[in-house]
Amino acid sequence: MAGTREQKTISEFYCINCGNRGIPVWRKRARLREPGHRKALYCTTCKQTVNHVEIRTEEERIQFMTDFAEGKYRDEAERSVAYNKETET
Repeated sequence: MAGTREQKTISEFYCINCGNRGIPVWRKRARLREPGHRKALYCTTCKQTVNHVEIRTEEERIQFMTDFAEGKYRDEAERSVAYNKETET
């Protein structure tokens, strides 16, 4: 329909390697991903491509920060960095 706008929402992404907030992405509400979705993005802090966890709510952010502090993502981050380095060359 002409003139109608699809509602969009912003998703924040947090790096599983350093725990810092990455580049946000706008998503159409019809195209939202499940909580905890992973996306390989360039981390401006780590200066490399690594998986990021998609966060949409404050509760998800708090849970991510808790899990990150406990080291839950350490092995996954190492595999992600190695895989992305391998595929970039």
